[in-house]
Amino acid sequence: MPPCYLVWEVFLFYRILNMAKYLIFLVPAFVCCSFFSQEKYNSLLWKIYSNELKDTSYIYGTMHTQDERVFNFKPGVLEAFKSAEIYAMELNIDSVNQTELMEGLLMDSSKTLKQLLSKSEYLEVSRYFSDSLNMSLFFFEKIQPIYTAQMVATKELGNQQNLALDVYFHSLAKQQNKKIVGLEKMVEQLNVFQKFPYALQAKELVKAVREAMSSQSNELENIIELYVKEDLDSLLLLTVESQLEDTSFAKIINDNLLVSRNYIMANRSEKYLKKHSVFIAVGAAHLPGKKGIIHLLRNKGYKVEPY
Repeated sequence: MPPCYLVWEVFLFYRILNMAKYLIFLVPAFVCCSFFSQEKYNSLLWKIYSNELKDTSYIYGTMHTQDERVFNFKPGVLEAFKSAEIYAMELNIDSVNQTELMEGLLMDSSKTLKQLLSKSEYLEVSRYFSDSLNMSLFFFEKIQPIYTAQMVATKELGNQQNLALDVYFHSLAKQQNKKIVGLEKMVEQLNVFQKFPYALQAKELVKAVREAMSSQSNELENIIELYVKEDLDSLLLLTVESQLEDTSFAKIINDNLLVSRNYIMANRSEKYLKKHSVFIAVGAAHLPGKKGIIHLLRNKGYKVEPY
């Protein structure tokens, strides 16, 4: 796998770092009340239909991992995927400009990781990369720390499958000769991460390393188990418990990584829903709640029900 694609795969989400408990399911404590309602979000697959639509479409909550457990699809998932004319994902991998991507991963020229960390923190992170990842931290000196931290978190996840789940669906869509579209643009996703101050990113990198070195941390395992159970409500509650310590960070996550992107993806999906049968696959955190894609689509007049 080319190095650039490896970075891109890490970037794709979503997005799994020490903040994995944030970035996979993305809900801060202070908006807990606005996200939870009487409805239970207990399915990964939902059907979308209305009298105005020509065909039934589907939306599926993904998780960016190669853990084999997330590939044990319930009956109907692959059939729904096969029936769709279009596969819509957060960002169409085929549209990625690798040069622009690599440029977008870098900090501005005046910043380095060594400047952002204390001497003891830098040594701590450097030792972890050398001992546990067999990599030199030198190669990440100019990379935004939020991406470097992902290298830490992905080490904790299962990798029994060759592709992460969202990339697997992309590959399957190609095999089935589907039209593949992205609901976001690469520059938009890169700009989202520009919202995170470098100092805050560096802080999260140190936390990621310390959590990875702690044998007591089992949050990622809990997330996998709840995902397999399709219990989106409990997944959200699990992330809420982890965000109490830094509400400023949680607000950045909520506003930029979740809510604003939910509106973008819900609005852009309409273009395809009105004329085709579509299988939409986005991170599971984007589905539930009053500001989730399911609710936003309902507000547009579509019926969205668990499959």
